This record gives sequence, C-alpha cells and structure tokens, in this order.
Amino acid sequence: MRILGISSATKVISIGLIDEDKALVETTMADLQSERVVHYIEEAGIKPGEIEGVAVASGPGSYSGLRGGLAAAKSLAQSLNVPLVGVPTLDAIAYNLIEIEGTMAVILDARADEYNFALFGASGGKLKRLTDDIVLKLDVIKERLSKISGEIWVVGSLKELRDFREQNGGAGNHHWVEDIHSHPYGINVARLGLEKIKAGQIDDPLKLTPNYSHQPNIREYKS
Repeated sequence: MRILGISSATKVISIGLIDEDKALVETTMADLQSERVVHYIEEAGIKPGEIEGVAVASGPGSYSGLRGGLAAAKSLAQSLNVPLVGVPTLDAIAYNLIEIEGTMAVILDARADEYNFALFGASGGKLKRLTDDIVLKLDVIKERLSKISGEIWVVGSLKELRDFREQNGGAGNHHWVEDIHSHPYGINVARLGLEKIKAGQIDDPLKLTPNYSHQPNIREYKS
C-alpha cells in the first residue's frame, strides 16, 4: 500500500512516500505546495494516481506549519480520492528511535517556557505510547527526568536542557539523542499513517484540524 506522508510541524518540512516497508521518496522541502509534492513523486517515476493514502503530522507544532501541512494533505487526499489520516507529531518524532529497546522522552517546544512532553516505549520495531501529550514547564521536565532511574532516550528540543544534560550526562541512564532525530519526518508520518489506515482509523477531511498545544494568539483588529 503506497502512503504519502507530509510533515511541516517544525522548521524541517519533509515528505515521504512508502510502499509497505519500502521507502520510495524521502526529501525535505523549502516550502510545502501540492504541486511541488507531486513533482517529487513524479520524479521518482510514480504516478500520483498510484498513491493509496495520505498521512500528515497533525500537531502539536508550528501554527502556520500545521495549517499549511493539513491544507496540502487535504487537497491531495481529496483530489486523489484516497484516505486521509492525522499523525501526532510526537509519535512521528519517537518513531525516529524505533530500533531502540526501551523508553524515550519526546520534548517539543510549545511557547515561552513550556514544552510538549510524552513518554514512549519501543520494542521489536514497535512503538507504544506510554503517556498522553502534556504541556510542562522546563523545570518540571527536568524534575521528571531526574526521577527516572531506568535507561531513557531523550529526543527533541534539547538546547534548553543543556545544563541539565551536562549535570546528568554521566549518570549512565540518560541517552541524549542528536538533533537530526528531533523532527517528525514525512517518511515516518507515512509509516505511522499506514498503520492507522490498515486499522481503519481514517479521518474526515472536513473535521481534521491541527492539534495545537496552545490556541494561536490572534486578536481581532479594531479601528
């Protein structure tokens, strides 16, 4: 089953196309436009009509990025008449570490001194969510991580945790993942989307909306 994955939830915009467990297209983009997505697919020798489903990172993440990603995904899914599914951003980031055996903490910048946080487990190439997405202050995240005695892989927005990382780097149980793994790449959105489509978890294009950790700060202009 050929599934297109789209991610624009963070500063890295990317798409991925898979055929079951085979990657057909995997690339980053400067901006996200339906025509450009189709161009990359056709360059790989694949006709758009061969796509059987579209998956998109649905949040949390960048306000404008999520809106653009969902707009492109909805447009493509409706024009191709294929299923559409939203994939949580933190799930797609966690999938970067699918080959580990253990627990991971995924952290994504939310706003000001707050961050999206969730725990996942990986085993045998399968991903399991251990908590819901939570919005926490940085100090609370540090406190929670410091109380974890077992081995844990920490991935995501880590620059602000530099001091904590230096203090706990020698503890042995905290594994700090490189920045390249801190984004929800389109190829992993496609892989997770394939699982949802096979499970019948299809989203209604008219009802699928971005999952913001905070509501956008938009005020009505009054003259």
